[in-house]
Amino acid sequence: MQNTEHELDNTTLTHENTRQTPRVHGGNIHEAIKRYGLEGKKILDFSSNVNPLGPSATARRAAKKALALIDRYPDPEMTELRKAIARYFGVKPGQVICGNGSNELIHLIPRVFRPKKVLIPMPTFTEYAAAVEEAGGEVVPLWLDEREGFRIDPLEMAFALKGMDMAFLCNPNNPTGLLMTKAETAELMGHALQYGVRLVVDEAFMDFIESESIIKQAVEASQLICLRSFAKFFGMPGLRIGYAVSDEATIAALRAGQEPWTASIPAEHAAIAALNDWRHIKKTRRVIEKERDRLLSALRLLPGVEPFPCAANFIFMKVDSFDAPLLVEKLGLRGLLVRGCSSFPGLDSGFVRIAVRTRRENGRLISALRELLAR
Repeated sequence: MQNTEHELDNTTLTHENTRQTPRVHGGNIHEAIKRYGLEGKKILDFSSNVNPLGPSATARRAAKKALALIDRYPDPEMTELRKAIARYFGVKPGQVICGNGSNELIHLIPRVFRPKKVLIPMPTFTEYAAAVEEAGGEVVPLWLDEREGFRIDPLEMAFALKGMDMAFLCNPNNPTGLLMTKAETAELMGHALQYGVRLVVDEAFMDFIESESIIKQAVEASQLICLRSFAKFFGMPGLRIGYAVSDEATIAALRAGQEPWTASIPAEHAAIAALNDWRHIKKTRRVIEKERDRLLSALRLLPGVEPFPCAANFIFMKVDSFDAPLLVEKLGLRGLLVRGCSSFPGLDSGFVRIAVRTRRENGRLISALRELLAR
């Protein structure tokens, strides 16, 4: 959907005007129904980076079965889910905390550790800055350069860590889709440890490329927290379930600062089932990799469209041949929701992000783009 909020001058973003940055997210089907006058079933949502296959059948069954237990309070310790996550990664349950989506944990971390200055590469997910501001901290942007493909240079970020208390890193980054390799992240971790900076790595999209994850390293370093979500890869954003992994002392501090009962019984049961459905996990990775490459190739053939390399289940692109906000609007009128990116500090209105969906659905989007861009 088209973003109507003001755009910020990237060179003048300070701590004070960061507080005024609009918090805009994709996936708002309810707004789209009202805005475009369409029935929900006629809308294809490319604005939200959720697994197009949806949750696994076993996760759906588990959630449905758990409805029989909603007359009880959830387990405040989320014991069984933490055990399941620990088994999945080969860590200990005491090194895991679960929450009401990873967004709850993004806000919990600054609230518990109270950092004064927090480094955030931008453009990136806007909730990091919002969470820091709400905890009374100062956001220090590390602006990523379009001329360098919005790549995060580990050495440049390492130098910027000096004087910071905390840093957030989205890997792969949202909305650009770029990946920092495990070796590069390990290098950055070393500098963070040297400078006494707590590094929070959000791996919300790392399930698609598990080999580059640093979760195993997170349990060995008190300065590192790794975030994950069941919304994207596992296709369950409506259940609101996420988790973080770190050393036991860090997790204990976070759990002490967390409200009880932040995850529902159906959400916990569905998450456990999802982690055990290896057939769905393997199919998702296979489908996304294949369809992402196919969609990327088709986008490169469109006039005035510059897609960026990506490692996740979405594609970030610059549109030069057409007014991008108008393109977003015209696609919306056709029931195709894409994400205009001007609400991300560091980006102007010429950038768009689209999720990778099924071959048929991607084909419908490409056909619409081809027709609109040819005019």
